[in-house]
Amino acid sequence: MAREQLQVLNALDVAKTQWYHFTAIIIAGMGFFTDAYDLFCVSLVTKLLGRIYYHVEGAEKPGTLPPNVSAAVNGVAFCGTLAGQLFFGWLGDKMGRKKVYGMTLMLMVLCSIASGLSFGHDPKTVMSTLCFFRFWLGFGIGGDYPLSATIMSEYANKKTRGAFIAAVFAMQGFGILAGGIFAIISSAAFKAKFDAPAYEVAGAASTVPQADYLWRIIVMVGAIPALMTYYWRMKMPETARYTALVAKNAKQAAADMSKVLQVEIEAETKPEEKSANAFALFSKEFMRRHGLHLLGTTSTWFLLDIAFYSQNLFQKDIFSAIGWIPAAKSMNAIEEVYKIARAQTLIAMCSTVPGYWFTVALIDRIGRFAIQMMGFFFMTVFMFALAIPYDHWTHKDNRIGFVVMYSLTFFFANFGPNATTFVVPAEIFPARFRSTCHGISAASGKLGAIIGAFGFLYLAQNQDKTKTDAGYPAGIGVKNSLIVLGVVNFLGILFTFLVPESNGKSLEEMSGENEEEPESAVELEQQSDMAKSQLEVLNALDTAKTQWYHFTAIIIAGMGFFTDAYDLFCISLVTKLLGRIYYHVDGAAKPGTLPPNVSAAVNGVALCGTLSGQVFFGWLGDKLGRKKVYGITLMLMIVCSICSGLSFSHDPKAVISTLCFFRFWLGFGIGGDYPLSATIMSEYANKKTRGGFIAAVFAMQGFGILAGGLFAMLTAAIFDATFKAPAYEVDPIGSTVPQADYLWRIVLIIGAFPAALTYYWRLKMPETARYTALVANNVSQAAADMSKVMQVDIESDPARAQPTVTYGLFSKEFLDRHGLHLFGTTSTWFLLDIAFYSQNLFQKDIFSAVGWIPHAATMNAIAEVYKIARAQTLIALCSTVPGYWFTVFFIDRIGRFKIQMIGFFFMTVFMFALAFPYNYWTQKDNVIWFVILYALTFFFANFGPNATTFVVPAEIFPARLRSTCHGISAALGKLGAIIGAFGFLYLAQPQDKSKAEAGFPAGIGVKNSLIVLGVVNFLGMLCTFAVPETNGKSLEEMSGEAEERN
Repeated sequence: MAREQLQVLNALDVAKTQWYHFTAIIIAGMGFFTDAYDLFCVSLVTKLLGRIYYHVEGAEKPGTLPPNVSAAVNGVAFCGTLAGQLFFGWLGDKMGRKKVYGMTLMLMVLCSIASGLSFGHDPKTVMSTLCFFRFWLGFGIGGDYPLSATIMSEYANKKTRGAFIAAVFAMQGFGILAGGIFAIISSAAFKAKFDAPAYEVAGAASTVPQADYLWRIIVMVGAIPALMTYYWRMKMPETARYTALVAKNAKQAAADMSKVLQVEIEAETKPEEKSANAFALFSKEFMRRHGLHLLGTTSTWFLLDIAFYSQNLFQKDIFSAIGWIPAAKSMNAIEEVYKIARAQTLIAMCSTVPGYWFTVALIDRIGRFAIQMMGFFFMTVFMFALAIPYDHWTHKDNRIGFVVMYSLTFFFANFGPNATTFVVPAEIFPARFRSTCHGISAASGKLGAIIGAFGFLYLAQNQDKTKTDAGYPAGIGVKNSLIVLGVVNFLGILFTFLVPESNGKSLEEMSGENEEEPESAVELEQQSDMAKSQLEVLNALDTAKTQWYHFTAIIIAGMGFFTDAYDLFCISLVTKLLGRIYYHVDGAAKPGTLPPNVSAAVNGVALCGTLSGQVFFGWLGDKLGRKKVYGITLMLMIVCSICSGLSFSHDPKAVISTLCFFRFWLGFGIGGDYPLSATIMSEYANKKTRGGFIAAVFAMQGFGILAGGLFAMLTAAIFDATFKAPAYEVDPIGSTVPQADYLWRIVLIIGAFPAALTYYWRLKMPETARYTALVANNVSQAAADMSKVMQVDIESDPARAQPTVTYGLFSKEFLDRHGLHLFGTTSTWFLLDIAFYSQNLFQKDIFSAVGWIPHAATMNAIAEVYKIARAQTLIALCSTVPGYWFTVFFIDRIGRFKIQMIGFFFMTVFMFALAFPYNYWTQKDNVIWFVILYALTFFFANFGPNATTFVVPAEIFPARLRSTCHGISAALGKLGAIIGAFGFLYLAQPQDKSKAEAGFPAGIGVKNSLIVLGVVNFLGMLCTFAVPETNGKSLEEMSGEAEERN
């Protein structure tokens, strides 16, 4: 049970946005302005320091800092920051936020000034004192991280808390921008006053003596904004949450917040009671409650900062490497500062600052998790997009493209994990550990920054020792360094799953500080009374622990989907073979292929049958009951699978006609399995793991696709070994042995076996309790059936058995309640299946187009089946099956909406990534990358909308319309599949008619077809907003049946 929240904390949570919120943002944010200015301005002047203090007479290049000195100058502030985050984080929880807050700012002010006053002209003395003061500057900056985040989180209301904390952090963007602009102005002024020749013209003279003042001024000026806000920091009251929850002084907290909020808040004086949260940091109880969360916040911040700081501190090196900043010897010292500052300012203005403020605007709308996941993903994509074709970017004509993509990595770092890793640790830990845990998380990030700051100096060096900077060993080059950063960002995606979503929740909800053990049996009884309106049998289903009957139901329902996937996709393995056998043309340069209309019919007719079956059996399942119809669909699948393979005659027309006839009715049976299996599983499952159970039924499709590919490979290999045949180009007729006619038949027939094995068990299943109780209105029978299944006594309540939904399908009442939901489920499934089936049914054509499957003329008929099956098996093994089971694992953890949105988003990105540089992928050396990206689209289709579009329609409609509405949604999906199956045959043909397959008109080509699929996936993202989130809710809550019973 939850304790009642203190009035002062509730007042903070529900307070409207007021002037004091913005004041707090400015006061806290100016520390981060200084932080960013001070940490990043050193990257503007390191080249200048090298010229001033490490000039070598007669050297071809200007002086540079030795590797150890450069590492120290760039990294020492991070060491101080790390130490300060840990120390001040801990101190903020021990002494209070306010008492420590002024110390950090004063330390920053003093050390900024002292850094610029580093005395002497001896390099060792200057660098030593500079590093000394930059360490303590970092120490002060480090303290600002946990304190500012914690203070802002504890001041903010829960509705806009994310934006307020992110706004404090976003001041970093202005700090980086200010550093660049000030360096541009200062260097321009110095250049105008103290002009000098380029280094290659006059070595020593290219660095005027006054340049020594320039770097000092740039470093020192960061103290000014921090100094301006020191007074206001001292005037801020202690946060109410620290005062009330840690210092245990609710009266003082109420008084402080009454002044701030300008409202009267009544002080509550409760006798001190033993808290359920009285555990210590790193105790067993802490690790149980928050250990995984702390791992998530530390690991993601660590990985983010490796990538972020190694890019940001050394972006001048990357710009130099591609020639955007001229060679150092072609400039004088002050001009070089100007050019480096201009580049940093451009990046800050175009990507860093907008990225931060995009986060501020959207973090409370779409949540922390989605922003962090999206940011890490795009950083990964852009890093690889920069790295893999790196030689392309080094050409002069392509430099601006490099800069644009590099800017985008910064945009998505800041509209992504660079902001969210700062926000979340300030929200999810208890008040007495909040500052400490934020400090630990931030320190882990700075450890990553140190690795980036030190490691990149060496990693980014040229692999040729003669081309490295003076004093550096050979590295792995910029290209390979960018690949390393891409891998680091990808790991960030994975660890993001450990971080909880805190959007819209109070700090006490997230930390568990409102929780306490129930005090008595009376409280337990009160908890149970919350669901008193629900029939006991339905409540028993919703709250039942996972039992053996759940897994039995998954297998019984899932084997239908195993057969479904096997039968629908195995046809794509043998269509080329059918063309060779029945449509061979003597003397043709290429093997025979199915004519366009025949190919469309063979590939699409089962989908037409599926569409019809989904609508018909969906309706019948609501009229007659799930169980009565469930056996019919499986028997139809068994009979028609066998008959498809027995299509008689050797006449092409007769064979194809009978094949299409039986495949239509096979599809009809498969179609019925969609609404019935989904509805049955949703009505059997408990509400806690319902999504995982329904998704597991659907995930059996992955094994069906995999089994089809493996069986076809095995059968083709046996046939090829037994019946040797030459390639088509050697012997056109002999390349297709007569026994090949048996191969395709065996592949089709075998799909009947798994369905036949489960037929008996389907007939043994009882009717679902929800249908029996809510539609048939027989509560006694429902209770009796579920008592046997769950092996517990369930009391029936006949008095409350009454129809809960009386409106008809498509009535005004139905459309008011569920019209938008039905639009969401039908449109998303329709769009998903256009993309999914046009890829999956014709992936062999795509692989052929990029050369991964050899030309048909170079193989015999059976070898071609083997190669196509091998490609499908690879995709299924590496992406389809893992994608399905990722959904099963995560759907009840992160929700249907997020998984569907993530899936559509990544499918969009990967489709465009395949399409736009399509000519690049067609080159032989790049084919494997095409296959990887193509496999990823399948992974995110299945760890995404291909699963969720099946799950959600089984959860959101009333029991008496559930199967029908699921059938309608699924039928719209199959309509999309038909468009994909028929349309892609034509669309993917080359634009040159002479290169099109026999009988086909010119199309738009594979490249443009992939662009079309990308647009379709993007529309899927938009329509997902019409689909409600069902995670953790009972079916009656979602359908409104609980409301009507009340």
